[in-house]
Amino acid sequence: MSAFHRRPRPLDDRGLLSLGDQLVTYQCHHHSLFLDQTVSDALAGEGWAVRRQAAFESSHALLESFYGELEITGAEERLSLAAELFASMGQGSLSFALSAEGGLVQAKDLHYGASFAEKYAGRIKNRRPVDTFAAGFVSAAASLAFPSDWGALEAEETSCIARDRWEDCTFALGRRPEPPHFGAVVSRALVEQIPHHGDEPAQSEASLRAGAALTRLLPRALAREEGATPLFGPRIALVPASYIDQITFDTVHLIEKRAPELFPIVAALVREAAQSGAFHLLGGVLASASFREEHGPPARDDDERLEQLIGLMPALGWGLFSVTAYQPGRALTLQSPATHESVHHAIRHGDTVRSRLFFQQGVALALMQLLHRVDFTSAVPITPGSYDALFRSGARFHVQETLSPLKGDRVAEVMVEALPDR
Repeated sequence: MSAFHRRPRPLDDRGLLSLGDQLVTYQCHHHSLFLDQTVSDALAGEGWAVRRQAAFESSHALLESFYGELEITGAEERLSLAAELFASMGQGSLSFALSAEGGLVQAKDLHYGASFAEKYAGRIKNRRPVDTFAAGFVSAAASLAFPSDWGALEAEETSCIARDRWEDCTFALGRRPEPPHFGAVVSRALVEQIPHHGDEPAQSEASLRAGAALTRLLPRALAREEGATPLFGPRIALVPASYIDQITFDTVHLIEKRAPELFPIVAALVREAAQSGAFHLLGGVLASASFREEHGPPARDDDERLEQLIGLMPALGWGLFSVTAYQPGRALTLQSPATHESVHHAIRHGDTVRSRLFFQQGVALALMQLLHRVDFTSAVPITPGSYDALFRSGARFHVQETLSPLKGDRVAEVMVEALPDR
């Protein structure tokens, strides 16, 4: 377990979390792998570059904020803190062997690579390394430890557990002869400056109790030692929200510019990545023995169980949500004053008239699946094959974005409706 004891802290009253001065969110491996694969499928060879750049930018900002706060200037001290921070986020372990010219980083139990190896267990032949976030993180850590006007230290994953089946992953770093590029940094201070109307929804007692129980359990979930069983079923890690949102919106914008006819497909895949992640993580929490011991069993009543699910989301840094309309099995309207995706787009890209609340749409769909297609009274409510089994007969629900702060509305709102019976 890492000695780095900094934990995420709430950002005012909007259900968001920050680590250092960066927004972070808890993400399970189903969402992580699905979203990264979507970017790669949409952009082909460019996908790795888009993901690595986002990882570099978000990690650079995160590390720089801690180095400044703690007044750490020495190379070894900076690399040591970087390794501790990476482990404390549930991302895996790093061992640096670097100089100003470059070097090697050995990594174990990486969130992305180890998750891929476990999830697919040799069923899928993978020819590419998958640990883009780790590559960007070690590049940022190395470049901050050994700064140079000549260029940043760039990491290439030369061995990957998801490709080579070796236990360790290896990154080779060398100096790139050009200065790094940075976009607008979505810092905690900038998010706090975004106006909100002070009408955040009040949480019910059921929501507050569920969220408090999950908050107590999350440090244990991140302290997972290699070979241990994940606390909630899926692997989870803290991920900079800027990484998730930057790869999402950079991909969407490139597709809209180059092949707009493919936008609906890419949007649907990004949305499904969020749906899959929310289904496994929220459902896994409610179904876990740890949560039942800490909180008690999931409510049998649909309305109260919905409140419990809603209460888990602020603890995960997803936002403060409320259900403004609900017809069991038929419709659900999910609102939030702000989510990490809405504030990221507002700061980095500005307003838009187009649909951009892909994460919120996926979460709303997952809620309907969990409420009406999972029996939480059974001994094993969710298995590794539960999610796939839901869609063998086709989708049952449709979601649309109805309100968005990016369009000038006071709240972010999506509506889920049941599809007509066939």
